Amino acid sequence: MKKLVRALAVAFATVTALSLAGCAGKEPVVAPTPTPWVITATPTPKPTATPKPTNTPRPTSTPRPTATDTPTPTQRPTAVPAPDATKWVGTWASAQLVAGNEHNPPAPGLANNTFRQIIRVSMGGSRIRLTFSNIMGESEVEMKSTHIAIAVKSDSSKILTDTDKVLTFNGSESVTIPAGGTVTSDPIDFSLLPLDFLSVTTEFGSKVPKTVTSHTASRSDNYLLAGSHLTDEFFKDPKTKTSWYFLSDVDVYAPEEARAVVCFGDSITDGYGVKTNSYNRWSDVLAERLQANSGTEMVGVLNSGIGGNSIYGGNGPAGKDRYARDVLEHDGVEYAIILIGVNDIGYAWSEEGTRNSVISGLSDMVKAAHEKGIKVYGGTITPFRNNGYYTEMHEKVRQAVNAWIRSEESGFDAVIDFDELLRDEKNTDTMKADLKNDYLHPNNDGYRAMGAYIDLELFK
Repeated sequence: MKKLVRALAVAFATVTALSLAGCAGKEPVVAPTPTPWVITATPTPKPTATPKPTNTPRPTSTPRPTATDTPTPTQRPTAVPAPDATKWVGTWASAQLVAGNEHNPPAPGLANNTFRQIIRVSMGGSRIRLTFSNIMGESEVEMKSTHIAIAVKSDSSKILTDTDKVLTFNGSESVTIPAGGTVTSDPIDFSLLPLDFLSVTTEFGSKVPKTVTSHTASRSDNYLLAGSHLTDEFFKDPKTKTSWYFLSDVDVYAPEEARAVVCFGDSITDGYGVKTNSYNRWSDVLAERLQANSGTEMVGVLNSGIGGNSIYGGNGPAGKDRYARDVLEHDGVEYAIILIGVNDIGYAWSEEGTRNSVISGLSDMVKAAHEKGIKVYGGTITPFRNNGYYTEMHEKVRQAVNAWIRSEESGFDAVIDFDELLRDEKNTDTMKADLKNDYLHPNNDGYRAMGAYIDLELFK
């Protein structure tokens, strides 16, 4: 048997998970017989993998650092340049899909107006670059100018104006992203501290696609004003939207020992139910713990969850189709945590066919990660009795898939047993009452428990 990775301390509980309410109402997506699929990604040399951690007693989780207001300019420390920096590593990312009608930019729209997006990074650095994506667009998007600055706090458009800098793209302040394409900014010297709130303010031109490439569950407020407001300290009476538009990646130039972990999944990774601006997803808690723990400060955390997503369909591109882009192709990735499949099970109509297709899809993801030198950790599928997904057949499939995840046959380098963490001790097909939201997703305490449960030895 493989050594299951279980954390001793369910430290601080919180975070709310990705929506399978974002999943509910979708068409069935799992066929009885899995459709063969291939993940395409060009293998690149990776550092030698560290030995697989043993199930030795784990140290008590360190208290998570507070990430509220950024210090005033006179108090704010400066990120120390890394003279031995050798590579780019992701410190933030979001999975891209098409903004539906309810998630489209509010009036007056993006064209010829200014949109300020607030994100929280994981690992810090002194030289960064940003990537913008138009992969879902049917026409090009014009960005007249984009500025970055440190945001004062998570729930405000206010920035520290003395940190404001202009991004360039091949030396130009303006850039046009072709339909189906991406652009990455020129590297820029910028003092970015761990867990900083970063403001990304873009003035758009007249060309904006009708299909906006976005992440429609940002769990954070973003701000829109008519006209040009690139350097405003704060936006007065803006329209707000909990969606990120076109922004897909932030990388830091880091030393060789730096690396990133991608959290890949559905709404329980995307953070369904998390209070806006709270940063209580399990991946957020993991980032806080990594930054507070000696030996893991150089690990970035990237969230690639999409609410309602599944391996073979669901909301957004199917998990199998987006896996290469959202996991394998990010810079500096050495670890992946996969927690996906509950939506495939929730819409299943065949026990054997669904079990085999979910296992097949997960197995292909494990193999593709290993081909890239990435260690991959399997998250067990959490219980959902009393939710609309529940039937006895669906529960049998969940139990079978989890048994496979826990087995040596799965090929996972370690198992993060979220099922064991969240399930009721007596009714193991049901989520604990004090950790549940809607019997499918955890509540804030449940999310924080998930983030606290992950053994940090996996990232050393």
